[in-house]
Order: sequence, then structure tokens, then C-alpha cells
Amino acid sequence: MPFEETRMDVSFTQEEQDYRAQVQQFLTAHPPESFATQGMDAGYGSGAYSHDFLVALAKQGWLTQCWPLAFGGKALAYTYRLILLEELAKAGAPFAALNSCDQTADVIIEFGTDALQAEVLPRIARGEATFWQGFSEPNAGSDLLALRTEAVRDGDDYVINGHKIWSSNAGLADYGFVIARTARDAPRHKGVSAFIVPNRLPGIESRPINSLTGQPYHYEVFLDNVRVHKSYLLGEENGGFPQLLKGLDADRFWARFYKPPYLRRFLNKLIHYANTETRNGQRLSTDTAVRRQFATFSTELDVLQTLFYRTGWMIGNDHPTPYETAMYKLQVDELGQRIATFGVDLLGVHASSTSTDAAAPLSGEVAHIYQICWGQTIAGGTSEILRNTVATRGLGLPRPKRGPGS
Repeated sequence: MPFEETRMDVSFTQEEQDYRAQVQQFLTAHPPESFATQGMDAGYGSGAYSHDFLVALAKQGWLTQCWPLAFGGKALAYTYRLILLEELAKAGAPFAALNSCDQTADVIIEFGTDALQAEVLPRIARGEATFWQGFSEPNAGSDLLALRTEAVRDGDDYVINGHKIWSSNAGLADYGFVIARTARDAPRHKGVSAFIVPNRLPGIESRPINSLTGQPYHYEVFLDNVRVHKSYLLGEENGGFPQLLKGLDADRFWARFYKPPYLRRFLNKLIHYANTETRNGQRLSTDTAVRRQFATFSTELDVLQTLFYRTGWMIGNDHPTPYETAMYKLQVDELGQRIATFGVDLLGVHASSTSTDAAAPLSGEVAHIYQICWGQTIAGGTSEILRNTVATRGLGLPRPKRGPGS
């Protein structure tokens, strides 16, 4: 039945509440702005890219606390990961490198060879290994199974050739999580394989793609006869479709879970601005339309945060999420665009001021968020594709008919 009911316990244990307080104390003792950063804040809620901050989290044991005991973890509930991400986002911490570590560690634990686990997992635990996602290609975005990157077996190696694009922080990371075709003549979903590819290997070139802010967040990556040992294969050859689906599902959830608290933080800044700035002799916050918009956004953010927690609980308790991650990713990205547009309207002529302008309201954050928010309804699955997913998997509607030539 579409939209089956899934019950969850929305309360936090005393231990989880204590952990939240511990994270808050850590952030007070280690101000996020005190850490050097290497990559830009892309507006997803995870802040800028900082190797030093990742190492600081690792020293607390927080990168591995939800791992199984057999891999050096504490086997804590996924709730601990959710609490950590929420508090980091609320504080504006630079943890952009963390999300890819969490996602890739889960995949390596489930599908990785003994050699791969022995090499990479300890490095993740120490905050020394970061990752980029090699899924999208110039002609394979919404239809990822149209990928052309190939991996051909040659003795104990696979030789990979291809071109990936829109890979977040690929020029800063240590490894790629790469999907490649290993059987040309097999059905599309049965002929792909997944690999962990070290960036140090010869034949890998990353080129930055500047965003509207003038800074790079995405990269295109060229793989020219890159030789990868068979131990870096995830699962079975030609069995990479489950890893692809898992990667997409994880990206839509883990890369968006912390966006509501991030948007809440931004909204609170706009509220402060409206309470202190005047226009035509009146504070902005006395305008009825402004007040109603603040109330609407606040309500939507609370609802989305609860729904994201529901999905996190489902994932942590091995419940399938056939449409939930698509639905909430869609909602939070479009909400972010509406809040950014509202911020531009609220600031008026001052909205275009950037961080380089000493007098810029909110340190130029409105211009930054507005510039980067529009690509977020494309990244991780376009809104059109996600609506199809909700319609077919959530509502049981038939799949849309393909048009002529499609």
C-alpha cells in the first residue's frame, strides 16, 4: 500500500541527551571559525571543507561510534550520528568532508574486501581519508545507468577509463567512490561495478568547476588508463547496482539531513536583521507580510527536521526507504531556494553585497546562499526525477511514458 505507516520513537534517551551536550561543549571549546579551511561552503549545511576539523572530530572518536564492534566502532544507534550532524550544522562548523566519509565507510564495511577495509577504515577513523563520489558523467546525470566510464579486467587489476563530473571536493579528497561499466553487453543494471579509487594513482586528473561565487566546489575528473587492484572492487564484478542505489539513497539523506538546522540558523539571522533594521521609519519585522513569511518558514523547517529524523530512524533500524529520501530532499532544497529568495527581498539593494564588502549585512551570506542554492535541486537528483520517484514508489502511480526518441 502506498505510504505505509512506519511508527517510530521520537524521544531521546538520557545517554543521547548527554551526548548532545557533549558535542555542544566541544563546539564551545573549539570554535568552528578557528579551523583552517580548504574548500568552500556549498550551502548544504555542512559548512566549508576542513581537514583539521575532521581530525578534531576523529580524536573524539565520533567518526566511528556507529560502526560495528568488529570494525573498531561502538555499535551505537544511528541517532548519535544524527545528533552530531545536527549540532555541527547549528554551529556552522566546517564539516563538509565528514559526509562522504560516513557514506563511504558504510559501503566499505558492507561490501569491501579485507584488504580494502584494512587500508582505508583506520585512515577514516583517524580523519586522514576523505572521498569524492564518481557517479555523474557529462551524459549520465539523471539517468546514471547511461554511464560510459569502463573498467576492464587485466590480471589482478582493473583498467579504468572515463570522465566524471560534478564530483564534490574531488580535488581535495584522497579516494573516489567510482561506478564503472564492466560488461558492455549485459543489461544496464547488471553490467556496472563499484570501486574505491585512490587519487594518488597515475592517470587521474581533477579539474575545478567554479561556482557562481567564483570558487570551486565541484570538479570534473578524468580517468586515463587508471590501474586499480582488484582488492578495491566493492562486492562482486557486475554487481555494483546495489552500491549505486545505496550511494544515491545515502547522498539524498545524509547530504540533506543537516540542511534544516542550517537553514534555521540562516533564518534566525534574517529575523535578527528584520528586528534591527528600519525602512521608511519602521522596523522590517513590523511588516505583516514579513512576519507571516518568517512564521511559515519556521513551521516548514520544524516539520522537515522531524521527517528527516523519521527517515534516519528508519535507516538505522533497517527499514526500506523507497521514496522518503527523495521526498524530503526535494522539499528541503526547494524550501532553501524560497528562503534565499526571501532573504534577497528582505535586504533589498544590500542583498548583492558579498563577504568582501566590510559593510555587507550578514557578512554577505545572503548573496552567497542565493548564488549556490539553485544548483541544489539538480545535484543528487533533479526535482523532476524525484517527483517521479515519489509518484511511482510512494503513491503506486504508473511510470511516465517515454517520449519519442527517448
